[in-house]
This record gives sequence, structure tokens and C-alpha cells, in this order.
Amino acid sequence: MTTAPSARHIDVVMTTIGDSEPFFDAYRGLIARHSGDEHVRLIAIPDRKTPRRFFEVCDKARADGLDVLSPTVDEQDALLGRLGAPSFVPHHSDNRRNIGYLLSWMAGSDLLISVDDDNFPHADDFFRQHLTVLAGQRDYHTVDSASGWWNPCELLDVQPLQVYPRGYPYQHRVPDSARESTAPADVRINAGLWLGDPDVDAITRIAVGPEVRSLTRPEAVLSGGTWAPVNSQNTAVHREAVAAYYFPRMGYRHNGQVIDRYADIFSGYFVQACAKHLGHAVRFGTPLALHERNDHWLLNDLRQELPAITVLDDILAWLQGARLDGSTYHEAYRSLSQQLQDAVETMDGPVWTQEMRGFFHQMAHLMRQWLTVLDRSADLAP
Repeated sequence: MTTAPSARHIDVVMTTIGDSEPFFDAYRGLIARHSGDEHVRLIAIPDRKTPRRFFEVCDKARADGLDVLSPTVDEQDALLGRLGAPSFVPHHSDNRRNIGYLLSWMAGSDLLISVDDDNFPHADDFFRQHLTVLAGQRDYHTVDSASGWWNPCELLDVQPLQVYPRGYPYQHRVPDSARESTAPADVRINAGLWLGDPDVDAITRIAVGPEVRSLTRPEAVLSGGTWAPVNSQNTAVHREAVAAYYFPRMGYRHNGQVIDRYADIFSGYFVQACAKHLGHAVRFGTPLALHERNDHWLLNDLRQELPAITVLDDILAWLQGARLDGSTYHEAYRSLSQQLQDAVETMDGPVWTQEMRGFFHQMAHLMRQWLTVLDRSADLAP
């Protein structure tokens, strides 16, 4: 495997089906103003729908001095073929994000920051705040909820009323009190929050139309027994944890409906479970990203989200009690995948059809295939 350079290496990973010119404009200025000695690379992953102009924008960014990696779809497929997994990442899918994660892993980068092409960094300390995942153990403002759940949107001034982030289980969307303290933690996942359009589910977006005005306090680190959803918008992951941050394949059908828009929610909970097992922590708060959300048909978003929403409470109740094995993220993630496929066979209720169980069996299989791909990549140049 390629050895990471002496200066810490940060990869910003995104996928796009647009030309992404505003994205590169935002990061061009941010990288120019970054005062640290870290090397920052932008990994931009196109799909078949991505216009040719995207590559012109990437070339211009390189001419301006940015380090940009933007493999064509053919180059992405060739890489997967060399790794013996030619069909691992489907076309026309946000699952292409895994290509970016894989390239970051192969380069030996110290951390990756997962963003969307409509997430724009809000402050000049964007990279410094995400470097928290490399800081080791130190004291943080910590929250510990009696229910085992805490709402990260409590850190935000949201109008017209308080909301919960996408992926927060509905059975726990009730008032709760959390104990707050200063305590040591080793943060390996840093979930930056958002200004403008928060990452909420379609139900909330249709009913409330929330807008984030500001951050009310800079951070909260979850205690070992407290959980919250982690997404792929403005989230930094320590290199070791990338093994447990596979972005699951969506598109499986349940009762005629496509299951979609929750891949990052499953990946966020799974990497969080592995981190907790290994004694590591998750931080929410800074840095902020301005979310200027791309156009969406909200009713279609709702239709795609509902199957995952209905099954999530059962999955999370199981996950909170799961006892993983292993002393590394690789081992813990493999253990999680094996236990997941067994657990769904014991779950019952209207949502637990053979189709739904099949969805999770496929997910567990692909989670292990992700580990295999990472292992095989050790002998390949990025």
C-alpha cells in the first residue's frame, strides 16, 4: 500500500452528475486560505450522466493549482476489474461514492471528508475542524442521554421550529434530557452540520421546510451509550474507520417500492457501531457547510425513503445491543455484517417481508466484499 506523505493528507470526496463548477470555485478559495501544512486533494467521481464540461472544469481547477482526481467511468470500471469486482459499484448510482473512498484508501490518506456537490464550506477553519479525527484523546463537551439518543439539531438555530436529522428513529423523536459534561474522548468521526437547508428527511422537509440560521454551540461528542445519525454530507472519517464506512447499495425493491436515499444513514450507523466497539467517539458540530440543495421532487424522495424509515427502528434497536468482535475496524465491520444477516431473520412485523430480508442479506454480503476490495487494493497503485 502506498505510504502517506509526511504532511497529513486530506481527501475531499464527492460524486456528481453536474459540471460542479461552483463546488470547485468554493474549494479553490478555501484551500488557498488554509493555513496548515496539510495537503488537500479533491476526489470528484462522475457517473454516466455527468456532462463533458465536468472534465473541463476539473482541468481548469488543476491549472489553478488544485490537486484534483476525477477518473472517468471507464477508468473507475477498469480499477474495479483489476480488483476482481467489476460489478461491485453500479452505474447511475450514488454508490459511486465508494470509488472515491477506495482511491483515498489506496493513497494512504490520513482522513477523508465526504461531501455532496451542493455542500459549500462556510469558514476558513473547515479543514482544521475536521482534523479533530486525528487529534487522539482529549477533552470534549460530551452528551449522555438516558434514552440512548441525542438530536444533533439541538446545536442549530432552526426556523420555524426544531427538527430532527434524516435517519433519526421516529420512536425516539420525543423530548429528552441529556447529561452534559467535559470528558476525554478519541474522536474518529466528525459530523459537520449545515447552514441553510438542513439534512432532514422528506417528511420533515414537506411539512416544515426548515432553515438553519446559525450554530448555537460548536460541538457535542456522544458518550459511548448515546447515538445519533451520521450522514455523508460534510463528514470526516479517520483512515482506519474507512474500512467500516462502505456506502451501501440502494435500489432494492420492497413491495414495488425502490429503497433509496438512506445509504449514508446505514453507513453512518454501522461505522458508529464499530467506533463505539473500539472505544472511539463521534463528534457533531463544526465545521459548518452551507447546503444549497439541488432541485428535488420531494414526493419522490418521500416514496424512496419510506421503506428505510419503516425498518430503521428495528435495525437500530438491534444495533444498540449488538456485541461486535475484533480489535480493528476491519474485524469489527466483518463481525457486524455477519451478525446483521442473522439478526434480520429473527425480526418480524409487516415490513419484514422476504424482500426486506433480502435487501439486508445483499447489504451484508457487499459489506464483506468492500473489505475484500480494500485488501486486494494493497498491491495496486492509486
